[in-house]
Order: sequence, then C-alpha cells, then structure tokens
Amino acid sequence: MKNILIVIAAFIAVFLIVIGNWEFPSGRYYNCRDLDFHPDIPPQVRVECRKMIKEKLDEERKRNSDTTGYIT
Repeated sequence: MKNILIVIAAFIAVFLIVIGNWEFPSGRYYNCRDLDFHPDIPPQVRVECRKMIKEKLDEERKRNSDTTGYIT
C-alpha cells in the first residue's frame, strides 16, 4: 500500500512540474473585430487586420458570385 501511494505521489509531482514549466506561445494577439475601438493597437497591426478583412470579404464575394446564373 505504501508503494502505491509513493507511485501516485510521484506521478502527481511530475504532472505538476510539467504543467508549471509548460511554454505558452509568446507574443500579443489582437482581435481584428475591435480594430476601430481600441486606440492602443499599433498601426502595423491595423494595416494587417484591414488586409486580412479585405481578403476574407473578397473570398466571400467570389464564393457568392459563383452561382452561374441559377436562381434558387
């Protein structure tokens, strides 16, 4: 019984050590939907967000215009 408790305690200790040393991605993440509301967003991020939003809108327009004249 004592050996089982030691093994369980060792597994818990290793688990806590791994969780404590887990590397989270570094950097900042900006939500492009909040682009116009936050004054602290850098200009480079604003340019990239606008570019990504434009690309998404262009893809959406292209997908919607591929109906080949069928009316449903």
